[in-house]
Amino acid sequence: MTGFGLFTSGISALRAHTDAFASISQDVSNLTTQGYKATDTQFSELVHSSAGSTSDQFSGVSSRTRNLIEHQGAIQGTSRSLDIAIIGSGFLVTNSLQDLSGSTGLTRAGSLEQRVVGVAGAEQAFLADQNDKFVLGWPSDGLGGFTTGTTLSSLAPIRIDRNAAGSAALATSTAAIAANLPADAATSTNVDVSLGVFDNLGNTHTVLFDWTKNAAVNTWDLVATTADGTVTAGSPASMTFDTVGNVVAPTNLNLGITWTNPATAAASNIAVDLSTMTQFAGSFTPNTISANGNTSGNLVDVSFNAAGEVVGSFSNGLSQSIAKLPVALVCAHNSLNVEEGTNFTLNPESGDIRLLEADLTDFAFFLPSALEESTVDLASEFSDMVVAQRAYSSAAQTIKVVDEMAQVATRLKA
Repeated sequence: MTGFGLFTSGISALRAHTDAFASISQDVSNLTTQGYKATDTQFSELVHSSAGSTSDQFSGVSSRTRNLIEHQGAIQGTSRSLDIAIIGSGFLVTNSLQDLSGSTGLTRAGSLEQRVVGVAGAEQAFLADQNDKFVLGWPSDGLGGFTTGTTLSSLAPIRIDRNAAGSAALATSTAAIAANLPADAATSTNVDVSLGVFDNLGNTHTVLFDWTKNAAVNTWDLVATTADGTVTAGSPASMTFDTVGNVVAPTNLNLGITWTNPATAAASNIAVDLSTMTQFAGSFTPNTISANGNTSGNLVDVSFNAAGEVVGSFSNGLSQSIAKLPVALVCAHNSLNVEEGTNFTLNPESGDIRLLEADLTDFAFFLPSALEESTVDLASEFSDMVVAQRAYSSAAQTIKVVDEMAQVATRLKA
């Protein structure tokens, strides 16, 4: 029976190179998978020594597949607003469940989608990776910043449906009118400009600015009115110009308006800049008519910026960041467990996750509308396959020789 130990080396070699074939096959099948990290199979000799033995004995070979997770893949630009690539070290953070009670994972596959789930009887959409895991980020604090942290407890799923965030209505507080009033106009000549403004509820209104040429030299009478309320301050006013056509007063008009349609809207106070008004000979020429403020808006689309911020586009034409992606680092990237090809999980060798902001670190930065390609090199994989095939054939030949030797020994004994 001792002779059958001669089969050990050949059998272990077959097993080791079978593992190499499996690794190569997996790599080739993921040649075009974004965010996939190639593997490498390494071999080591198995040596043992018996009690009382003066020399070690070779007892075969073992294999170990190494995940080359830290290797950077080539970056390919795309046209999708939900694509994002990481250049440098780090990962996106995911969780298998929306309430964060599932398993935490890491990925560099930035081809993100929306995942719709039912929450309290209503459908909500969240950012998810290509394996349907929820992508986590820091939520907006509502003040233009984010509630950040360095641990996983600071993260939350990123909701992106219509009702995930809103752009609040903003009442008009500043406006500007630049126009030329004709210096050669006859007394009682009348010209006007319509200015669109918003109340605090987001309702739109029109304020009419009406100039009438006064008999006094270089003087115009200004009256502001609106059909939706009463102008309580700033109107009427007398507008004067110097001899070269520049406005003397008023350069700013503080307009107060009480709204009656709707009456629930708060009164408005609007600072109107008139400092660029002119009075030259010729026609009445409005040049600039502008005002701040906006109506309320719902979320209609999301995209990313280089800081990893999830930027929401709203139905009122405005944009604002609603969340921020962290860069997740671990001590030993290559020691992570591989899950579903492009997802990785922690283990004691990899270390814990540390979160950083991409725009505040040199470890990595985000590239919007881009994806990291697979790190598989097809030429290298075919080269490794040829080597593995030859080694496998040699191991098989070894077993064949040992088998023939065993058969000869058996016949001699008989």
